[in-house]
This record gives sequence, C-alpha cells and structure tokens, in this order.
Amino acid sequence: MGQHNSWKKPPKLWRLKTKASHVGFDPFLSMGTVRPPIYTSSTFATESAEKLEHMFSRAYGKEPELPPEDEWPIYTRVSNPNFIMLDDKLQYIEYGAENARVVYFPSGLSAIFTTIMALCKPGDTLLFSYPVYGGTDHQIRNILPAKLGIKTREINACDLSLAEQVIREEAKNLRAVFIETPANPTLAMIDIEQLAELIHRYSDAVLIVDNTFMSPILQHPFKHNADIIIYSGTKSIGGHSDLISGFVIDKDIQRASLINSIRVITGPTPSVFDAWLLLRSLDTLEIRIKQMQENASKVARFLLNHPKVEHVIYPELFDTNSEQWRIYRKQCDGPGSMITFDPVGNKENSYTVLNNLEIFYLAVSLGGVESLAENPWYHTHSDVSEEIKAKAGMKPQSIRLSIGLEDADDLCDDLNNALALIN
Repeated sequence: MGQHNSWKKPPKLWRLKTKASHVGFDPFLSMGTVRPPIYTSSTFATESAEKLEHMFSRAYGKEPELPPEDEWPIYTRVSNPNFIMLDDKLQYIEYGAENARVVYFPSGLSAIFTTIMALCKPGDTLLFSYPVYGGTDHQIRNILPAKLGIKTREINACDLSLAEQVIREEAKNLRAVFIETPANPTLAMIDIEQLAELIHRYSDAVLIVDNTFMSPILQHPFKHNADIIIYSGTKSIGGHSDLISGFVIDKDIQRASLINSIRVITGPTPSVFDAWLLLRSLDTLEIRIKQMQENASKVARFLLNHPKVEHVIYPELFDTNSEQWRIYRKQCDGPGSMITFDPVGNKENSYTVLNNLEIFYLAVSLGGVESLAENPWYHTHSDVSEEIKAKAGMKPQSIRLSIGLEDADDLCDDLNNALALIN
C-alpha cells in the first residue's frame, strides 16, 4: 500500500474520477474503513505543544504554509478531519489548484461575503457583473456599501470595451471584480481571460469567478487567469439537494490564509455532516455532470422546436456566429445542465407551466439529481430591481430549469403536457 502519509499527493497519471474517489482519505489512518467516518468531536488532542502552536498560527493566518503532514485538526470551528479531507479532494479535482488552498464555508453566500471582507476595506471598490444570483446581488448592492463602506459598481462584463472603461475609472481604489459566468439565470458568457488581462493591466485587483453553474468539470477559471474561484457547494458539487456549503479556492496561499482566518474568527463553521456528504458526492461528480448535461441537451432541443416556446437559452444552442458562442467554445468543456426558456405570453402562462409540472419540482437551487423549475423574475431574483433585470435580458415569463438524472424523454413529456395548458 505504500507510505500512508503520502496519500495527499496522487500520482500525476491518475485521472479525474480516480482522484475523486481516492484523494483525501487513507483507510489505514481510520481503522481500515473504506469510507471516511464522520468526525463529530469539537476538539482534538495534539501530540506536542509545539505542533499545537503551529496550528494556531496557521488558523490566525500567521503561518499560511505548512507541510501536509503537519496539518492537524485542533477545534472544529478552526478545522476538522472531514474538512481537511474535503479540501484536499477538491484541490485535486479543480484544474490548476494543486498549489492553491481551499477554504470551506457553510454556504456559498458566506464564502462570497468573507472573501470580499478579506480583500476590501471601507472606501475600496468592488466591481461586479450582472446578472448574478439574487442573494449575491442583494449582498453586493445593499449590505457591502451600507455595513462595510465598500463602493460597489456593476459592469457589463460581456462588453469588454465598456468593462475596460469602468475598470480604468475605478483603478485607483479597485480591489476586486466579481463575476458569474455563465450568469444566473441568463447564461450570459464572460471571457474570463480577456477580463483578467484588463483588470491586471490597470490595477492590483483580483478577479473572482463564481463557477457554480459549470462546476470544476466543465469550466476551469484558473486556466484563464482568474485569481479566485468560488462555488456554492450546495449545487452540483453536493448534487443531492441535501446540504448547504460553499468553497473558496485561491492560488495565493497568503490571501487564502487571510480569508480562512476571517472565517475562523467571525465564526461561520461548516457542518461536519455536510462535509461528509460532500466527500460522498465528489466521487460521482463527473458522472453526474455528464449525464445531466446529456439530458439537458435533449430537453433544450425539444423546447427549441415547441410552438408554445418563444426563446431558449442553452450554450449549445448559441448562434455559432456570435461572441457568446466563441466564449463558450473557448472556455467551457460542455453546455451544462441549466436551461432558461420563455413560454409564449406572460407571467400567467409561466405560472401555468410551473404549476402543472409533475416530474420537475417547483423549487429553487440547481445541480441536483432531481430536475427543478422556477421563475427567476419573481422567485430567485425577486429582490433585484425590474430595471436591472430588464437590462440583464431577463423576462417576467422566463422559466429556469435545472436538469437532473431522470429519463430525458419523460422530462420532455412533462414539459409538453404543461405547455399544452397555455391558452
């Protein structure tokens, strides 16, 4: 079996599914169990006072880099064996993150908030793309300026000439640029590489990419010079709609250490049980993503030809002569499992469809094994102003679908039956 203390560094020849199954856990460090146990202890014994000192120094960001063999849990708010296993596993699944650091959070929104808190002080500027998830939008537009004194300003990151103008105007105090690509719920694509080049040309700011929609399987922001990747682990990484979590992956160890130290001191402690569930989920991440994507492609093409559907947004169906298609082909390994479509008519017709679906659950969230449907305008993005929603290309009748693992033909039949009830 080799040295049991070397399991954190898998052979380079291992492919993703093998890494997902084996990295982060050695059965012989846990009484031979082939699956990680749940470590519910609040505190952990340490073999020496010197080692405990090092671990507290790391918790407070004073010693950001430690050899893997020195990593040790001391108190679950600070670290836990399940957290350490999870961070190691995700580090080797995410492209380009072998020398990065993963910070685990109890939710995606807490990951975003803590990261921005670490990067920005009162008077600094944060730029953000639109649309973004409704909760993220509210946090950035309302809470950060009012409570932390951070200036926030939206940018049209799909138009790099407009984005460049704003970046130049804000360069002096600019500390971070936050984007979602594809955007929630319009699936608008942002060229990560070109935007990163503009940011780094004019400022010392970092580019944060929320990669939740695509997951570590279908899009690799570090490959395109992003500085920080954020995930809502609740979505496809968790994949079963039974947990809440978030992740920050940062190539800069010092900066990641600061983010983690703020998390430790401000107290958002992830669930040990959720970490254990995530370890389960990562084993099947690639398999789930590819099957859900295959289903989504069938559903999107069905909707494209439906007489009661006005418009379908799915990356695979972008105009092949468009800039959106160019970006999609450049930076994505597949179209994913999210679809936004417009039934004919108005809100009433949208609700008719939603209220008559039998297989799709009328529920928010995404990326789970079950298919979900909702109306972003009135549900997930209800707090975003109508002006911003319209400017972002959202429509009141739009329906967002998260495609799961059901039979694709059954999903098409379900949508067809609901659409047939539109007058």
